[in-house]
Amino acid sequence: MKKVVFVLVVTLVISLTLFCAHPVNAEVRGLTDKEVRIGVIATMTGPAANLGAQIAEAARTYVRYINDHGGINGRQLSLTVEDDRYSIPPAIAAFKKLVYKDRVFAMMGPGSASCLNVLWKHIEKEKLPTMAHVTPEIAFIPVKRHIFAAMDIYPGQVKVLIDYMIKDFKLKDPRVAVVYADTEAGKIDLASTIERLKRYNLTPVTKEVLNPGAIDASSQVMSIKRYQANVVAHVGTIPTTTVLLLRDLKKYDLKIPVFGSWGAMLTEDINLLGEAANQFYSIHAVSQWYDEVPGVKTIRKITFQYRPGTEKTIPRGSTYTQCWLCTNMLAEGLKRAGRNLNEEALISALEGIKNYDTGGISGPITYSSASHKGGDSWKIYKADPIGRKWVPLTDWRTAE
Repeated sequence: MKKVVFVLVVTLVISLTLFCAHPVNAEVRGLTDKEVRIGVIATMTGPAANLGAQIAEAARTYVRYINDHGGINGRQLSLTVEDDRYSIPPAIAAFKKLVYKDRVFAMMGPGSASCLNVLWKHIEKEKLPTMAHVTPEIAFIPVKRHIFAAMDIYPGQVKVLIDYMIKDFKLKDPRVAVVYADTEAGKIDLASTIERLKRYNLTPVTKEVLNPGAIDASSQVMSIKRYQANVVAHVGTIPTTTVLLLRDLKKYDLKIPVFGSWGAMLTEDINLLGEAANQFYSIHAVSQWYDEVPGVKTIRKITFQYRPGTEKTIPRGSTYTQCWLCTNMLAEGLKRAGRNLNEEALISALEGIKNYDTGGISGPITYSSASHKGGDSWKIYKADPIGRKWVPLTDWRTAE
């Protein structure tokens, strides 16, 4: 009997010793002693393909820079990019591939609010730390354990935009037409716009739908003229639909200011429109490619190093800057989590970030267990088709 007990004790000790000798990290999805696997879901094809291309380029460039400087805590970052085609079914397929086949440790993306509105439940179920590029309210309020971002939720930007349009722009007797996309982002922005206008005892004179992929905005412009609107709030949009709207406003000689949500200025397309963009204003949570702030200077320097010739091309859009910021915040979380890394260690490390200085890329970034959206600052810009740049009109503002 004593011999049997002795054998059992020895066996238990050996088992515990072997268990402790192998780090728990070996059991963590997407993590080895030498590598952290990160997935990216971006819109590489479809109506917003130009946005996804910049997301992928920014992430790959910054990750390459990180790896060339030793990685993070002794591990290299391995990046896998999947296309959501700006559509929910491909986004779900991309997510499943990254989780079940590629077995990534963390994710960035997806490319649209509609996709995140569906994916957030899957992200939580799979306990996949995610740095989102979009911020629909449903994915952040109440706080979701595994989802983070680097900017305010959509209603925040609408509040700042409408406040500027009414209070700062000082339009006499505003008659507001709202042009929005029939998408999740568009519906969120529409509701937020109507609610904010109530603060000024205003209601839209007309609400017009203009969806991504549309090829004509004539009917929307005719309706704007018929209702005698003298200003347009163009929300829940992307650059291609805004370009279409501005061109048709010019075509029908309707010279009124247009205020676009952050999605309108994700690329530089509007600044290439010429006279049609003369009265276009927009909002964003990040500085622009050519802004002379330390953080953006660093982005340009690294990009020029790894992608020579970039300085001779059209400036990168704010999509590039925003994705760079998201990659930076994920990397900062990985760094702070230390060598003994797992999902909970990363989440705790991110939640410990307070008033993080981005070097002017955005306002300060703060996370907590009660809020994962990170930022709450926005800046108003005006299109400059002559200088072909977005011109900042304000400092960083937060929603009142």
